[in-house]
Amino acid sequence: MVDSTVPNHHRIAERIARMARSRDKYAQSILIHGPLGSDHKEVATHFGQSVFCESGIGDFGACGDCRDCRRVRERKHPDWIWVEPDRSGKGLPNISMEMVRNLQDRIILNPFEGNRVVGCLFEAEKMRPETANSLLKLVEEPPHHALFILVTDNLERILPTIRSRCLPVPLGPPDPKILGARLSGELGISEEEGQQAALWAIQEGLSPSEAISESLCELRDDSVEILDLAIRMGEHAFLPYLKSRKYPRETNLVLIRFFRDFLSETLLMGEGREEPLTYRSHSESFRVWTRSLPPERIPDLIDLTFEFEEGINGYANPTHSLVTFLSQVSQATGH
Repeated sequence: MVDSTVPNHHRIAERIARMARSRDKYAQSILIHGPLGSDHKEVATHFGQSVFCESGIGDFGACGDCRDCRRVRERKHPDWIWVEPDRSGKGLPNISMEMVRNLQDRIILNPFEGNRVVGCLFEAEKMRPETANSLLKLVEEPPHHALFILVTDNLERILPTIRSRCLPVPLGPPDPKILGARLSGELGISEEEGQQAALWAIQEGLSPSEAISESLCELRDDSVEILDLAIRMGEHAFLPYLKSRKYPRETNLVLIRFFRDFLSETLLMGEGREEPLTYRSHSESFRVWTRSLPPERIPDLIDLTFEFEEGINGYANPTHSLVTFLSQVSQATGH
């Protein structure tokens, strides 16, 4: 029976790693995937430890304390190759072609110790298409001693041809209370603030520190104010407010996604939930919206957010798109 110290959202991954170690039979390519906040890095490290552990005894098939387990954790094992996006430049973090070529140059060599070389690509969704295609060739015809571990919180961003060649290792969503307690220590905030950061991060696909950044908290509050004006007062109220902000295109995208999340929560509250699951600090606004918006119109408005997001991502005027959407919201309430 699995030790109770293994979190519920890691149970499937733990069993796969432990069984692979007990049989000494690993799939040559493994894809660890799950929602943000699921401790992907921790699980990937456990898989590496299960391959190299001296005893193979413990959760994930590894003791976690022997010399080899420590070296995997510290990324000092000569046969454990850790690759993650470069964040040193001005552009977006990405796994470059050079990183994948360096991985290939090492993984085709025989192991320095033992009988396997493991390459782990963390945040594998941050590969550009040409880089992913280069990796695909390596995954399709790997050396017999090679094991690949790909890790992502965005499965749809992984090439289908790579996904099809990997053993999927799913992670469930973390318990926000447990994650919140951990974040309170890491970020120096209260447990209640930690839980709110966890909920925002999981919902919005961000890191907890990004989710509670001052700029994003202000934008989240702005989006509540804008939607509230559209629902309670109509176009004459939200239009001046929106025009005064002069948001850039990227911010308009964030706003439309916030509106989608807010409307989804409003729909659930209309079905009996007492308070929002994620946006608890704005519970009173959600109660007003639940009373004001006809429940049969909310799914249509949620669908519209996807259309307007696609338009803003394309060539549509972002401010005009936002105004048009909010006008639809106002009309749904009878304004």
